[in-house]
Amino acid sequence: MTEHNIVIGSRGSRLAVIQSEMVRDFIREKKPGCQVEILTMKTTGDKILDRTLEKIGGKGLFVKELDKALLDGCSDLSVHSLKDMPMELSEELPLLAFSKREDPRDVLVLPEGAEKWDRTLPVGCSSQRRMLQLKELYPDVIFLPVRGNIQTRLQKLQSGAYGALILAAAGLKRLGLENRIYRYFEPDEIIPAAGQGILAVQGRKGEDYAFLKAYNDPAAQTAQAAERAFVKYLNGGCSSPIAAYAEMKNGKLLLRGLYYQEATGIYKKGQIEGNPEDAETMGMLLAEGLKKECHAQSCTAVKEDDIKPGKVWLVGAGPSDPGLFTLKGKRVLQEAEVVVYDALAGQAILSMIPEDAEKINVGKRASHHLMPQEEINKILVKKALEGKRVVRLKGGDPFLFGRGGEELELLKAHQIPYEVVPGVTSAIAVPAYNGIPVTHRDFCSSVHIITGHKKKGDTYDIDFEALVRTKGTLVFLMGVTALADICDGLLKAGMPADMPAAILQQGTTAGQKRISATVSTLPEEVQKQGIQTPAIIVVGEVCALADRFAWHEALPLAGRKILVTRPKELISQMAEKLRREGAEVLELPAIKTEAISENQKLKQSMEAIQSYDWIVFTSPTGVRVFFEKLAEHEADIRKLAAAKFAVIGSGSEKELKKHGILADLKPEIFDGEHLGSSLAGACTGEERILIPRAETANQELILELQKVPDVQIDDVPTYRTLYESSELIDQKAEFEQGKIDFAVFTSASTVRGFAQATKGLDFSLVRAVCIGKQTKQATDELGMQSWMSEKATMDSVLDKVKELCRKQL
Repeated sequence: MTEHNIVIGSRGSRLAVIQSEMVRDFIREKKPGCQVEILTMKTTGDKILDRTLEKIGGKGLFVKELDKALLDGCSDLSVHSLKDMPMELSEELPLLAFSKREDPRDVLVLPEGAEKWDRTLPVGCSSQRRMLQLKELYPDVIFLPVRGNIQTRLQKLQSGAYGALILAAAGLKRLGLENRIYRYFEPDEIIPAAGQGILAVQGRKGEDYAFLKAYNDPAAQTAQAAERAFVKYLNGGCSSPIAAYAEMKNGKLLLRGLYYQEATGIYKKGQIEGNPEDAETMGMLLAEGLKKECHAQSCTAVKEDDIKPGKVWLVGAGPSDPGLFTLKGKRVLQEAEVVVYDALAGQAILSMIPEDAEKINVGKRASHHLMPQEEINKILVKKALEGKRVVRLKGGDPFLFGRGGEELELLKAHQIPYEVVPGVTSAIAVPAYNGIPVTHRDFCSSVHIITGHKKKGDTYDIDFEALVRTKGTLVFLMGVTALADICDGLLKAGMPADMPAAILQQGTTAGQKRISATVSTLPEEVQKQGIQTPAIIVVGEVCALADRFAWHEALPLAGRKILVTRPKELISQMAEKLRREGAEVLELPAIKTEAISENQKLKQSMEAIQSYDWIVFTSPTGVRVFFEKLAEHEADIRKLAAAKFAVIGSGSEKELKKHGILADLKPEIFDGEHLGSSLAGACTGEERILIPRAETANQELILELQKVPDVQIDDVPTYRTLYESSELIDQKAEFEQGKIDFAVFTSASTVRGFAQATKGLDFSLVRAVCIGKQTKQATDELGMQSWMSEKATMDSVLDKVKELCRKQL
């Protein structure tokens, strides 16, 4: 700096330049003949616009580049909005003067021309400090993050993306946009950010800045001392959800503050009054008091002293196919007490979540998020502090564009134990399911995975030339909406126009679809054929192998989605058989069974167990419950030695065999009528028969046995059937949207359970494949399109489904 030349460093936005011009004009007035220039530059905070301030965090977000220019001698002064400055400042770069404070309040701004606030649209808000306080005032309004300078935010407002914006009055007034203000928020409604409305002038240690003495405003200097002491004590910064505002009233300094406890989401507001000369002490005292209040409340709510922290597992769910879910991931999921999941976790994986686990849906698909990432991070901490086993279930792999690292940061800060369970990434699995090996020694020796996601209107921060030079396979995730930009970027970087490329839709599911082309023609082909998300883009010579190596689409049931209903406690072999043939299976419990307690009739049968000539089972559940009750009554299994056993079919036979007993009788046709007639033919009269079965059961078996003279029948209900529905998957919507090709029913009770779970569904939309005539009759009564397998076996059902698919039904 010289006597006649001064360079002021400034951010490049219109507001920042105006603020620097205010200081420039003051210097010119105080130092006539001095050449004062403004040097503009972009800061880190100006460059990163796709995340909230809290997320990009870091101290010096808006000042680092300005500081460097000062230290290097490129500038002599820097002009800042004080609210954007970090609490810790370099001794080499002191604050020299503070401007008279402009209006410190936050304000509501509507679209230009709007006379009324449309509260059905989200409100754009740049900080969590504002959101916390606004939710108190407007609990029913949705607040979403918005970034960019004031002009950029106003453009987003005018485009219809938001119904209103929350901005600082000071910035609008300095820009001459005071007429856009619809409503002011007083400091007792929304406490402003520390330093809001004050400009700070910064310089180099050891330089003579006496000419700035008259610029400094004592009232602003006192207020900022109290406000910044408050924030500094709480270890906050310009991006922290902490607020402080001080003002002189009747000769006293009144300081208001807000403290937010990140781990629990608890926050407190308070105020303190004192002498102006004690400004810094007042800031620290108020901060200490609010911090203690928050801690006391969190200890009461969570009982931190009594509950040990739980643990969090970040679990990769893979691309959707449950066969690609890791064994460890499945084990951890089944032991979870809380599951935080998103839309990219496949339905088959979601069906594995324990019934009694707390389930928290956070959305996250193609920019449609139910919950901001910052809130997800806090939920993980909160639930772990309650002592819970928490699973964060994420599509693909947690660390590959899954923001898993961000979730771990807060866990680490709160010393919460965690584990990471890697998942199979779609970047490898989906090409493999489409016959594309991402590496091949004849074509390439590297593979590169790139996020294709970018905000509308933004340019890519991708070095396309570097990617082209690798000559490797390029896999772009989350890039469907930017496909044309990606291909254009590659072509401009020198990639041959005839380079093979493909877009792969919903890989490993029934919605799998591949569009193959070249990097120059792929966008046009996608326009013609259409594509749905999620989808990935693959570019490279290996894409030419897809038609030759494709295997999944050749499976008999590829592209088919089949609903399999089952009792909740049984693992479905039917589902596994269908998956092996290429189907996507949605396996949902339609019923669950529970043993009947206080069962006097069964107790009497157990006491006379040695007297039965035949014991008859009509379901695997009947077998399981019978032997459980036998053990409860401490009955010696050798008491069954004189009895013979009859079963209705292969399932019951297999379950009986688990107890070391082979069935003496099984009918050719697996239903109650044929079991009854077969057993009646084996009886000579006067036999005593025990039938432990469901509380509500078909009477055809009994009617057939009653044809045998003098036979004694004990029809004992041992369990009851309850209807189930999935809280995670809307079965009704799946059928209404045409996503399910067939539903497989193995019993009439599963049909009734399905009907209960899908009330209001037009059942004519359901194409049902059934085991047995009673099951088919139940579907026919509901008006379903139905088919019955040739035999009452799973293999026969599978054959029937394949036959129907071959006929393109």
